[in-house]
Amino acid sequence: MAVRIEKPKFNLRDKLSELDFSVLPFDRIPEGTAIQYVQASHTRMTNRFQTNSTSYQATNYDLTITPRSINSKILIYANLSAHTSSDGYGYVRVYNVTADRYVNHDGGVTNDAMYESATGGKSQWGMMPVEAVDIPGSTLPQTYRLYMRSSGNYNTYAGWSSSAPNTYNMNFMSATEYK
Repeated sequence: MAVRIEKPKFNLRDKLSELDFSVLPFDRIPEGTAIQYVQASHTRMTNRFQTNSTSYQATNYDLTITPRSINSKILIYANLSAHTSSDGYGYVRVYNVTADRYVNHDGGVTNDAMYESATGGKSQWGMMPVEAVDIPGSTLPQTYRLYMRSSGNYNTYAGWSSSAPNTYNMNFMSATEYK
C-alpha cells in the first residue's frame, strides 16, 4: 500500500518577500551588539557649568536612555570643553540619577574613580573625554548626569562660553546600549 503525500504549491520568491529582514528578534542578537544610541540634546549641553567646590556638583549635562534588557551594558561617552584656573585640576564623573549612584562596570567595583576623568594644570583650556560603563539591571529609563569638582578653590569650567545659545558649546554626551 503506497501513501501519497501532497503539499500545496507555493512560490518561494513570494514567501521571502513577506519576511521583514529589518527586524531581528532580541534573543537572536549577538552579545556585544549595539542596540540603541541616544545623544544629549543641545539644550542640555549648551550652558556653561562652573564650580570651585572640591565636592562633586551636578551639572546640567544629562541624558536618558531606556534599556531594552536588564542585562544590557550602557556606555556613556562625553567630551567637554574644560578649564580650571590657576594650575588647578577639574574632575568629572558619570552619575546614574535613576539608581542614585555613580556608575560602575559590574556592580562589584568599589573604586568608582575608575571612571573619573581630569584635566588642568597651567590654566589651559582643553577637551576632557569621559567614558563609563554601567549595568543598570533594569528596563526603567536611566538618566545619566555628569558631576564635576575642582582640585581646590579653583574655578572649574565646562563649556567654552557663557554666551553660546543654541549650540553644543563644544560639549557632547551620548549613551549606547549593548546587548
